[in-house]
Formats: sequence, C-alpha cells, structure tokens
Amino acid sequence: MIATQEMIDDLAKRIDLAYRLRCPDWNEGCSTHRIWDAAATALLRAHEVDPLLPIDPELYVAAQTLDSPGCDPWESLVHASSVVRYRKAVRRIVSALRRELRREIRRAERRVDRGESWDEVLSAQPCFVSPLSGYLCAHRAGRPDLASGLFDRALEQHEACPLYQQASASLLSASLYPVAPPVKQLSLAPLHLAAIPSSLWN
Repeated sequence: MIATQEMIDDLAKRIDLAYRLRCPDWNEGCSTHRIWDAAATALLRAHEVDPLLPIDPELYVAAQTLDSPGCDPWESLVHASSVVRYRKAVRRIVSALRRELRREIRRAERRVDRGESWDEVLSAQPCFVSPLSGYLCAHRAGRPDLASGLFDRALEQHEACPLYQQASASLLSASLYPVAPPVKQLSLAPLHLAAIPSSLWN
C-alpha cells in the first residue's frame, strides 16, 4: 500500500495537535507546517522499516522527550533518536501488556486447578480476567465454544489497544486472534521519503 498525501496530511494534523497539547507553551516562531509533514513521514517510514511499530501519531508524540523549556519539534520528532524512543516505548507497552495477559491467564488456570470448570471461571461475576485474557484461556483450554462467546468483547479490547496483538503472539496462534494479522507493510513514494534525511534510518 502506498502512503498517499492525504494520509500524510491526516497524520501531520494529529501530530501537530498532540505536540501542542504536550507543549502548550511552544512558540511556533519561524516553523512551518513542513515539520508536521516530516514527522508524519518519519512515523510512516518507521512502520515501513519495522511493521510492528504502529502508525499511531499520538503515541509517537507521547514517546518523545519534550520537557525542555524551548521545545523543538524538529529535534524531538524528526531526529534519529525520535524513532529510537518510539520503538522503545512500543516495546515497553507490549511487554507490560504481555505480563498483564500472562498474569490473568495464570490466575484463571489456578482456579481450574483447584477444581472449578472453565465455564465457571470465565463466567464468574465479578469477572477477574479481561475479555481478551478469557478468550485466550478458552482457546488454550480447547474450548472454542467459550471463546466464541467472548469474541466481541475481546475484539473491543483489541481495538482499544491494538498492541495487544503483539503482546499475545506467544500465547495464542495468530490465526485464532480476534483480528486478522497486521496488514502488509506500507511503501512510501520516493517523494515522501525525501522529506527527511536518510541518516534517520541508519
């Protein structure tokens, strides 16, 4: 899939807004809209190089260090270190989500070991595992019937945070996850790639 200018523009607007929310005192000065286009292109290029990095402009901005008095979006959003920080942030989130899922799965499995049935464990009220954890438990226990009943809520949980898909990769076959595997990686037109220095990706 080719990244269109419309896609670049949409991401640029969202990055612009997210940055201004994080740096409300930032003085735009002589900056132009090109900074947001360049940041959007950096994000798309990061995804092209590593498809596990989501195209999430708000998370991209949130991952950056923006605590200096004179915030500089060229430095914080388009520099080589910007993508490094984003990759580290994504990995930290995925690791935390994986720990969360494993903890809930272990909790459910311990209850089964103590004599409860999977029907009882996954229908308990109040529920002590998330819908996605319950969905994973059901499949791991060979109970697709229970998994089917949890599918819609597990999908909602995924849509609220798509990084759950990466977090569950070692816990469930990709073919059983509530959504299809990630789309093929984006390809950027040469015109868009020219917006940022090639050194950013070395």
